Amino acid sequence: MSLQHDERTTSAQRERWADNLRVLVIAGVIVTHAATAYVIDVDWYYEERTTSDLWSLILTFPALIGGLFGLGPLFLLAGWFSALSLSHRRPGSFTRSRLLRLGVPLLVFTFLIDPLTDYLGGLGEGDAAKVSDYLTNRTGTGDTGPMWFVAVLLTLSLVYAGWRALRPAPRASGELARRDLLLAITTIALLSFVIWQKWLPGADTFWNLNWPQWPQGAVLFALGVHAGERGWLVTLSPTRTRRLGRVAATALAALVALAFFAIATSDGEDLITGLNAGMLAFVFLDGTVAVCGGLWLVSWLRRRWTTQGPLLVRAGRASYGTYLLHPPTLVVLSLLARPLGIAPELKFVLVAAVGVPACFTVGYALTRLPRVNRIL
Repeated sequence: MSLQHDERTTSAQRERWADNLRVLVIAGVIVTHAATAYVIDVDWYYEERTTSDLWSLILTFPALIGGLFGLGPLFLLAGWFSALSLSHRRPGSFTRSRLLRLGVPLLVFTFLIDPLTDYLGGLGEGDAAKVSDYLTNRTGTGDTGPMWFVAVLLTLSLVYAGWRALRPAPRASGELARRDLLLAITTIALLSFVIWQKWLPGADTFWNLNWPQWPQGAVLFALGVHAGERGWLVTLSPTRTRRLGRVAATALAALVALAFFAIATSDGEDLITGLNAGMLAFVFLDGTVAVCGGLWLVSWLRRRWTTQGPLLVRAGRASYGTYLLHPPTLVVLSLLARPLGIAPELKFVLVAAVGVPACFTVGYALTRLPRVNRIL
C-alpha cells in the first residue's frame, strides 16, 4: 500500500525510503490544503480568502502542478508493494486486507470525519446548520474529500487481486523497457483525453471521486505492479534514473510553457478540450511528467534517502493516519487563527507551518489506539 508498509514484504531499508516518500508527499498535501483555505481558489472546508492577486499568482500554479502530479509516486509505490504483498499471500487474503485497511477508513472518513469537518468549517463561516444536517447530508456537502485517493487505491487493488486470481503472476525478471514507458505515457494521454472531455482537472465529480486523475493513478499503479513482479525497480541504474529525471523536467517545462501560452492567448480550457494540437501535446506531456517524474523520484529516494531520525520514524508510521485526519486538524487550526488580526496570506503561512507537525502528531496518536493501529 502507498500510505503504509507491509512488514512481510519489505526490508528495513525499503521501509525507510518508502516512509520518507510518504512523509514528503503528505506534508506537501497538508501545505497545499492550507493554501486552499486562504490563497488558492479551490473549495475547502473552511475559507478565508486573501484579496492579494500577487499571493494567488505565486501559489496557485505550483499548487496546480502538485495537484496534477503530487500523488503519482504514491500510486507507483502502491502498485509495487501490492505486487510484493500478493506474492506472499492468496488473492482472497490480499482482498480482505485491502478492504479492511482501505475500505474501512474510506467509509469512516466519508460518513463521519468529512461531515464533522464540514460542520466545523461551517461554524467558522457563520453557517447555522446543525451537525445532524451534515451527518445526514441534508446540506449536500458530503463527499470523499481527499480520500478519493484511497477510493482509487481500493478499486485498483481489488481489480489487481481479481486479475491475479485468474492469471497468476509470471515468474520472470526483467528490466524497464522503453516500450513499457511509451505504453504507460500513451495510455495516460489517451484516457485523460477521453475523460477530460467530460470532466476537466479540478472539476466537480460525483462524491469528489476526481475522475480526471484516475487514468494517471491506474497506469502508475499498474507500472508499480509490473516493477514489483519483474523486479526492475531495484535494478534501475543511476544513469537511467538521471535520464528519467531529465525527460520529466523537460516535459514539465514544456507543459508550463504551453499552459502559459494558452492562458495568454485564449481561454485556458481550450488547451484540454476538443481535438486540437495543443490538447494532444498537453495530455502527452502530462503522461510523460507523471511516468518519468514518478519513476525518477521513487528511484532517487530509494538510493539517496534511506536514513531516518526518531521524528521521521514516527512521521512515517503516522502517514496514513495523518492523511486521514489532516482536514479536521487544519480546520481546527484555522478556527484558532481566525481571531488574529493578520492578513489571510499570513494566516496561511502560520497554519501551514504549524499544521504539518500538528497533523503528523495527530496521525501518530491515532496509530497508538488499540485495534485502530491494526488498520492504520
